Amino acid sequence: MTAFATAFLNSARVTRAELYGTAEDRQLPRHLHSDARLPFLGFLGRNYTLGGVLLLAINPGGGGASYQLRTPQDERLLPLIEAFINSSASEMPRRFDEMCTTYAEQVKTWNLLRIVDPVLQACGRQLDEVAYLNCFPYRTVEDRIPHTAALQSSWHKVIQPLLTELKPSIVIALGKKAGGVAELTFRGPGQL
Repeated sequence: MTAFATAFLNSARVTRAELYGTAEDRQLPRHLHSDARLPFLGFLGRNYTLGGVLLLAINPGGGGASYQLRTPQDERLLPLIEAFINSSASEMPRRFDEMCTTYAEQVKTWNLLRIVDPVLQACGRQLDEVAYLNCFPYRTVEDRIPHTAALQSSWHKVIQPLLTELKPSIVIALGKKAGGVAELTFRGPGQL
């Protein structure tokens, strides 16, 4: 689990600016800029095993104009993400577990659950047995899909290293947008 936690930490430390370059400020949501600079990378289920199932979403919601105050879910999750990113080597495994556990609990409150539940049933898995990643881990203005260069940068700097470590046997895109990013960038395990 330490190797997985280390891979997640390295990916979580890739900043918005590294993915967007000079266009970063134009892509920030109107409100809660500090929250938008924290990566919603995803989580690793406690019972994930090497070669397991990976669920791939596009990017986290919460960038819309109406999103002006943290939700109760964000009040719980964001401090854990921040604590994980800033953790020392000795704290990292515990911080990773706390973040992943809370993240997985949050998924159960999202609209995306209407897609996740049937997918889990179809592949015979529970949420704690899968990995879940966002192709682009940062909130965007009006929840828009980032431009192609930022998506490709995210794939190579954030997602690809995690795929290399997790070695999923199945990657399931949760929707057409995530599928389009995977199709554009993923060339299978031999191309990692």
